[in-house]
Amino acid sequence: MDIRGYIQQGFEAYYDRYNQVTEEGFCRWMRPGVPDEMKAADCDEEWSRWKLVPSIVSKDDIRGLEKEFGLVFPAWYKAFISTYHHYFDVVPEQGIDEPLDHIKNMYNPLLCRMGYLPFSWDTEYGSIICLDLNESPDENHAIYQIDHEILFDFDDENTERDQLKESLIWLYPNFKAYFDHAFFGK
Repeated sequence: MDIRGYIQQGFEAYYDRYNQVTEEGFCRWMRPGVPDEMKAADCDEEWSRWKLVPSIVSKDDIRGLEKEFGLVFPAWYKAFISTYHHYFDVVPEQGIDEPLDHIKNMYNPLLCRMGYLPFSWDTEYGSIICLDLNESPDENHAIYQIDHEILFDFDDENTERDQLKESLIWLYPNFKAYFDHAFFGK
């Protein structure tokens, strides 16, 4: 399977699903401060509808992020953060300026030390969504969520993986299953 092509199709499908402008002039993909390269249309002096733009995130950028997180990212996630610049609301946005900043903000020392890659959040319930990079040697890394408040109860230095795992809730068997649900609506 061409992972990058699949990610591209999913991003485009998700974007197209919510790209309609209402009679009131509202569109889900509107926001202030959209760089000119990402503008699909200006709505007023401040707000613009944005469009997907091919990513300039390089392999070196990803290696630097892996080093910062202390993890080796799976192929699905690497493609996910390096296919398009976007302002999606279900995952950290990646605009053209500093495209990895919001991803860097997902870093959690305890999760990363335990082999969990935090990559998104459920803002409604305050949960961090992460890939378990230790359980499976291939691309079938299960996806879990954890309430961010619970993380404050753990000692970053002395917590064992089994202690943390008790607080995780299983969501998907792998990144593809998550992506299919979040972006294709399957």
